[in-house]
Amino acid sequence: MSANRRDFLKGCCAAAIGAGTGRAMAFFDPTGLAGGKSAATGDVLVYVFLRGAMDGLHMVVPWSGPNRVSYEAKRGSMAIPTSRLRRIGTTEWAWHPRAGGGTGDAVGTPAKWLQKLYSSNRLGIVHATGMPTPNRSHFEAQAMMELGTPGATGTSNGWLARYLMAASGLPTPVIAPAYGFGSNLQTSLVGLDEAVGFSDASQFRVDGFHWGWNDDASSIANYQPAHTHLYPLWSGSSSLERAGRDAADALEWMRTFNFTPYHATNNPGGYQPGGGAVYPSGNFGTQLRNLAQMLKSPLKAGLVAAAVDHGFWDTHEGQGMPNPGVAGHWDWYGNLVEELGQALDAFYADLNATPIAGVGTLMDQVTVIVQSEFGRRFLPNASAGTDHGYGNIMFALGNRVRGGQMHGTFPGLDDLSLYEGQDVAVTTDYRQVLSEALVDRMGLAPNALGQVFPGFSYASGGSAPNVFNPG
Repeated sequence: MSANRRDFLKGCCAAAIGAGTGRAMAFFDPTGLAGGKSAATGDVLVYVFLRGAMDGLHMVVPWSGPNRVSYEAKRGSMAIPTSRLRRIGTTEWAWHPRAGGGTGDAVGTPAKWLQKLYSSNRLGIVHATGMPTPNRSHFEAQAMMELGTPGATGTSNGWLARYLMAASGLPTPVIAPAYGFGSNLQTSLVGLDEAVGFSDASQFRVDGFHWGWNDDASSIANYQPAHTHLYPLWSGSSSLERAGRDAADALEWMRTFNFTPYHATNNPGGYQPGGGAVYPSGNFGTQLRNLAQMLKSPLKAGLVAAAVDHGFWDTHEGQGMPNPGVAGHWDWYGNLVEELGQALDAFYADLNATPIAGVGTLMDQVTVIVQSEFGRRFLPNASAGTDHGYGNIMFALGNRVRGGQMHGTFPGLDDLSLYEGQDVAVTTDYRQVLSEALVDRMGLAPNALGQVFPGFSYASGGSAPNVFNPG
């Protein structure tokens, strides 16, 4: 690592400790980066994967019209009554009530979370998305989608990794160009050596010592915490030793961040979200809170993509029936919807409260895409659940999203429109939505998409969903 970069790291650490993230961001000068829209604007793509196959027809539900007639006839006891739904404007669709309120909130109470984001034109819905042909195996479908190669799982790198290899003019990352939040590095990032994965940001540390990583133990003579022993281990000039110093610098920088939430008494130096954001407890809320904190700090320098998982959507049994206004009623699916919506809404509010000179706010630079491996069968099973299906919805969130709109074409729920008479058909290849994000938001040249999604024919404008505002 060059002396200049090491000094930069030291300066950012000192600023982060002494003055908070506001002054620390002054150390990052995007005008000094060469070429490329993503380098010039600091755009970041956040890829949220709902693992287990979310039932899109239980999230965005037919409210009226022919689709409602088919829905009531085929979903039977699992059909959510209109009296329990939150209608989407004057459309023939409605939200699951937990997308806009908690268990105790009646459907007429002010909208929260996903419903609020949609109504404020910050969230867009894409109907009937998926792969060109179905694969109803969780593991294979997830692999194919994240590799960006429907029908094949033998590719050695994921679509996000290939994007970062294909894009030009990207900034030099301080730590990594991409983060993966989860128990394992997401397949979409596999093949990118520079990607960093962790369950939460506080795990970016070394705990293999007999003494504390960050424990000064000042009462013990000559005691030094573990982190002070790493950098001197890499004093040589070989490529391995230079890499070791890079890793030690990254660890040292991350050590300065307090990722635990603020508490006036117990943790006064903890993280305080902006915009009144309240993240839910649990892994997903923690991961989005960590990501927001890093995006608001010098760690954003060079960060281009992040992948985050939200799991347990495999609702074969007891999927749940919402009963809004009855606090604490049991609704497995609804609990997942509320956690997803609350976390995304907090992430948006937190970053949208952070101004960026000449740009707007951080949410003018951050685009979130949400998808799942496939939808669920239209007909319920005998266990009050739904089995593996095909077409599903996707979400897009951000200030540069064509929000408050439904994109794509819904094929219909009548017998002739259903795929093989049992599933929502696919009318939009999921790669089209991802490609639009890469071209319109991340500045990738359309002729480079073949490197990201081999064999895919990208449609620009025209009949495409057109989910994002270019520029």
